Amino acid sequence: MRRSGRTHYFARRCTFTPSFKNCRKFARKESRGVPRDSKRNANSVNNVNIKRLFSIGSACLMSALSAGACSSGEVPNAAAGNTAGASGNSVVGTGGSSGTTPLQTGGGSAAAVAGSSSSSAGASAVGGFAGNVATNGGGGVTSSGGFGGAGGTAMAPVPCTDKQTPDHAGESCNIWPVYDEAKGANEAKDCDASWLTGSGYCLKSCGKCTDGSGGSGNGGSGGGYSTGLGPGPALPDVTNGNIYWASRYWDCCKPHCSQNGLPSCGSDGVSQNSGNSACSGGSAYACYNQAPRAVGDLVSYGYVAVPNPSCGTCYHLQFTGTGKFNANDIGSKSLAGKHMIVKVANTGGDVAGNQFDLAVPGGGVGINANTCTAQWKLSSSDLGPTAGGFLTACTGTHDQKMSCVRDKCNKLPDGNARKGCLWFVDWFQVADDPNFRYEPIACPSDI
Repeated sequence: MRRSGRTHYFARRCTFTPSFKNCRKFARKESRGVPRDSKRNANSVNNVNIKRLFSIGSACLMSALSAGACSSGEVPNAAAGNTAGASGNSVVGTGGSSGTTPLQTGGGSAAAVAGSSSSSAGASAVGGFAGNVATNGGGGVTSSGGFGGAGGTAMAPVPCTDKQTPDHAGESCNIWPVYDEAKGANEAKDCDASWLTGSGYCLKSCGKCTDGSGGSGNGGSGGGYSTGLGPGPALPDVTNGNIYWASRYWDCCKPHCSQNGLPSCGSDGVSQNSGNSACSGGSAYACYNQAPRAVGDLVSYGYVAVPNPSCGTCYHLQFTGTGKFNANDIGSKSLAGKHMIVKVANTGGDVAGNQFDLAVPGGGVGINANTCTAQWKLSSSDLGPTAGGFLTACTGTHDQKMSCVRDKCNKLPDGNARKGCLWFVDWFQVADDPNFRYEPIACPSDI
């Protein structure tokens, strides 16, 4: 536009032998663990211990019957790929990332919320929360003190949900896979953390679903949005310390740099037209292929207006994950670590020295209020405020804004203009004035 902590939950885990006698000894020892000088909340402590003794006793009884293993306490995140042995006895993980083989016999639970497991002959996963169960086995699987049946079909998986953590209420779950994509190869991923997917949050966006609906892509591309193109060209991180910000516009005018070889088009936005600009009464408009487009989940190409332009120069942008005017803008957060290569196509008298104005259809028509209405046969109200365009006209939550902008994009002419607008929704996550660092780069051959 031309305005042109987290709460971490730690599990305590204990193991028992199959011997019922030994488990009883442990239970007696556990009951003696209450401090004798603690009178406050004594009734609550006693109630908790009674429940724990009952749970331990039941668990160990089942262990004695099945010669399996039992565990006590919360195990919010089972180890990746927990497997069941040939006899159907499960091995509960001690923590770590969740399992990733949800739809095959013997694989660990995809969500692995509490050490749930699968097997071909029925097994138990005692202690902890129920996890997703996705088995092809014949015995069925239960958790929290249950036991597998002697045969029959496996339990149905829980629905694929995207419930956000309480401390990020109102934000999209898409932020987590995007943050993970920006991390180094050896850094722990949020989507594998016990406080997130291990506690049942953001399962869909993190790709932990088992009900067939799937996750939302490979992360790092618009909050899980997948282009189907892979990550895109390999680009290094931009490390210089200068922070700039990106506004947006699309005024339909013939670009300033057309005098330096950049094409301009007729009213269809496709056929070449070298006439005078439509914004000054001529017949030439911006070409629709100058709208931004993704070349990978992490990389996009586009065109920009800058003050005192060096026409045809290209720059490599990398987004910081913050917004210029709202540091916590959800869309801007979703861009963290993603890249753009942009070519200078236009000038902007109202563009600041630390600002790039991205050419995005639907991004706001600026001072040229009538050109796009004539070209697209839309009213000025359809195009939204002159500064900010579609997004500025939309309100509500981040998801509601995305849906609103998408609806407006679908009013634009089919082809690259509409695709460029939808790029702003899907790849750019309707980021509002995101911050970035940049460096000069040789222009790719396809921009």
